[in-house]
Amino acid sequence: MDKVAPTLIEPHAKNYLYESLKTCHHIRVNMYSYILNVGILILFIAVFGLAIYYSSKNKLTDYEKEQKMYRDQQYVLSKIKYYSDVTRENEHSSLSSITRLPIVGNYPTF
Repeated sequence: MDKVAPTLIEPHAKNYLYESLKTCHHIRVNMYSYILNVGILILFIAVFGLAIYYSSKNKLTDYEKEQKMYRDQQYVLSKIKYYSDVTRENEHSSLSSITRLPIVGNYPTF
């Protein structure tokens, strides 16, 4: 005869406890995933809301837009004036525009 090891609880009670613990585990995992999803949703909404609030708060007024456009126009006009002055200066100089060497025709011959 085979010796049967003694058991402290009967098989039906063991099976019932196993199934109830498995059910509790599934409920706990579902609860944790639900809480995690809600937490991530709240975090996403908070970050997105802060980004929208920050962008609307730092929006330029109409006066500031006009001032910025005026400064940009003045900058472009100053660069155009600078380059036109440089080219005018180069045209009046006696140096070649490519090599910066003196032009031979401008000096008296001996």
